[in-house]
Amino acid sequence: MEGLRDKVRTILTKLEVKNAPVPVQKAAELFSISVLQYSYFPKNISGTMISQEDLSVIGVNAQMAEVRKRFTIAHELGHFLLGHDHNRLIDETFDSKDYREQEANKFAAELLMPHDFLKEDVKVKGITVTELAKKYIVSEQAMSIRLLETSLIHEIK
Repeated sequence: MEGLRDKVRTILTKLEVKNAPVPVQKAAELFSISVLQYSYFPKNISGTMISQEDLSVIGVNAQMAEVRKRFTIAHELGHFLLGHDHNRLIDETFDSKDYREQEANKFAAELLMPHDFLKEDVKVKGITVTELAKKYIVSEQAMSIRLLETSLIHEIK
């Protein structure tokens, strides 16, 4: 996980982001990746990435909630930065056993909810999962999972 954390720290430093929410679309643009809203994806597809020669595009399902779109952009960016084959990966589930999907999910969680930021934010007396999710513009489910994975859930009073 430390390698992913270092990649995210580099991105945040380049973008001069010091607290949540992370501008995920700007993170993609940092790597010359366009993000397009696509209205015609089936409901079970959140997004995809196409990367060919001089063109890299993340397509997100325009029908999804904003928090899901942000996660999808971060997830697809993870595929790109982790060197996964962009032209063959379309996964319809978030609980895939494929290591590339799991790795992209971990990258997305770190990008959207950086450990360093969360560590500081959970120190706020009385802060709730709901408040954190709103601040980071992620779902409460994603925030809960992230707090569990980082063991920061114990800091929430």
